[in-house]
Amino acid sequence: MPSLKFNSLDINYEVSGTGPLLILHHGFGSWGRDWILGGWLDALNPHSTILIFDSVGHGLSTRSHNPSDHTVEKRAALVIALADHMETEKFGFLGFSMGGRTGFEIAASNPDRLSLLAIGGMDLRPPATEKDRFERNIRILRSGRTKSIETPNGDRPGNDPLALAASHEALLQWSGANNRLSNHTAPTLLFCGEKDQHFDNAKQTAKNMKFEFAALPDTDHYSTFFSSPQAVSAVTRFVSNQLT
Repeated sequence: MPSLKFNSLDINYEVSGTGPLLILHHGFGSWGRDWILGGWLDALNPHSTILIFDSVGHGLSTRSHNPSDHTVEKRAALVIALADHMETEKFGFLGFSMGGRTGFEIAASNPDRLSLLAIGGMDLRPPATEKDRFERNIRILRSGRTKSIETPNGDRPGNDPLALAASHEALLQWSGANNRLSNHTAPTLLFCGEKDQHFDNAKQTAKNMKFEFAALPDTDHYSTFFSSPQAVSAVTRFVSNQLT
C-alpha cells in the first residue's frame, strides 16, 4: 500500500472507488482497513473515491510515542495533507469516535475544505470531560495490561500500547469544538448508537447546530462501527444525497 510522508511520519493509506473524494478516519485502537469489516467501503465506493488510512500510532503508520505527534490539531492537518496529496481542494470527511473529533477540528480550523461531514459516536465536548477514564486507560496502556486492545489477526497488525497511551495523552489536550464552528457550512450528519455513552451529547449537538442526526437503536459505540447496517445505510444515503 502507498504511504505519505507527513513531517517525520509515514502514513499508510489506500484508495478505492470513483467520484468525489471522501476521507475516512477510524477510531482509537483501530486501523484503516477496519472500515471494510462493517461493510462501509462496499456501500460507499459506488458514490465516491474513498481514502482510508492508518492514523498516527495505529496500523502500519508510524507508531510514535511522542504525544505531540498525536494531537487532534495534527490529525486534522494530516487529513488536509492527504487531500492535498490527492490534489483535491474540497473533500468529504467521515470520522468515527477519535476520527469524529478530528472531523470537528477540521470543521473549526479548515471549514472551507469540507464538502460534507459525517461523524459517528462523538460530540463537540473536550475529552477532558472524561479525564478520569482517559487517565485510567493511559495507566493500563503503560502497565502492559492491554487485553482489550486489538491483537494481530491475519494482515491486521497488533497495536503498540505506548503509542496508544501517547494518543490518549494528546487527546486530553484538545479543547473541543464548542463555539468554534461559526464558519462551518458543509452539510453535516451525526450518527450514534442509543446505547453509546456519547448518545445524549451527540443528539444535543446535532439539535443545537441544526445538523442531521441518525439514532441507532440497540447499538453501542463498538457495534456502530463494526456491525451496524443502520449506520452504514444512514451515512451512505447522506453521502449519496450530497454528492449527486
